[in-house]
Amino acid sequence: MRIKYIILMFATLLAFSSCGEKKKKSYDEIAMSGLTTRTENLKTNIKAYANKGTLIGQMYGTLTGIGWNRWQCDSDRCDLKTLCGYRPAANGYELAGIENGKSQNIDGVPFKAIREDVLKHFRKGGLLIMNWTMPDYNGNDDMLEEYTKQVAKYLDTLQDGYGIKAPVVLNLLPVDGKTWYCKLSKDDYISLYKKIQDLLDDEDVTNVVYSYSETYQPGKNLMDRYPDNKIDVINVTYLQSKNAIDLPLYQKSIKEIVKQTLPFAQDHNNAFGLTTGVESIGDSSIFSETLLTVLKQHHIAYLMFGRNQGEPIEEHYYTPYPGVSNKKTHGFMEMINDEVCVFLEKLNGLYLEH
Repeated sequence: MRIKYIILMFATLLAFSSCGEKKKKSYDEIAMSGLTTRTENLKTNIKAYANKGTLIGQMYGTLTGIGWNRWQCDSDRCDLKTLCGYRPAANGYELAGIENGKSQNIDGVPFKAIREDVLKHFRKGGLLIMNWTMPDYNGNDDMLEEYTKQVAKYLDTLQDGYGIKAPVVLNLLPVDGKTWYCKLSKDDYISLYKKIQDLLDDEDVTNVVYSYSETYQPGKNLMDRYPDNKIDVINVTYLQSKNAIDLPLYQKSIKEIVKQTLPFAQDHNNAFGLTTGVESIGDSSIFSETLLTVLKQHHIAYLMFGRNQGEPIEEHYYTPYPGVSNKKTHGFMEMINDEVCVFLEKLNGLYLEH
């Protein structure tokens, strides 16, 4: 009897131990490609949705604005929402800094706040776009691997309580003409891009859609460094600073960007997105006459505006905010009220199979 009692007690303890080690069930399905099904669906839908309209977004659109930062207040603020009643369909973020274990990115935004914002936007069905402007690893492969591991680890944390990960469009090594890797030869840049893709694959990253991103410089050709490897999105960035506003040049440049990039994207079965804006706006006709005209004539997946931040006197804004003068608002309101512009409230099924 004593032996039977001991055996029974051992079996009971083993059962309790097994229950304690049991992990919470994940409802995130994995596709044949190795990506989550939602990520695979995003790859398809971001291209298909361009035939219906353009997703309107903003860098840190629901994290920062004129006179406020989300992590410093509890309110659910958003410059676009307050101004026109719509939330951005796409939000943009920067990852630089996470590879070094920092708590804030190079724009001074806490990664904790970014994660919370990402998950909130994902739950509402919005598009998530992240840049990784990687610092120089000085040819140290061990450092490069560590950088990539830290990024992979952070991307893995972008999941809800059920283990469902938020799919992210990743602008890997965005070419801005200033960063260290822009000085690499074309072949070396492409080789580095593909190497990082392989390293992220080795870390079992399952929620990333790769994007090639380049900043337009008037008079120069685009897509020269395009790494033709698992790319599904092309982003072109063109921003004018408040100290160098040239509206005729802006209009001409937007047309040239579309002329160069859209056929290239279509030939490579890529979605085409545009990150743009004029700091302090200058004249709101850029929205109604320049950008709206382009959106109505071409299939552009998303239009991402630059970040609004700081105090009004600093004039660091790319979209109107509550309290700005009417002359900077009129053209914007005309643009967003056109049916070609899609905001979060009108966006459905971006991560579903159709």
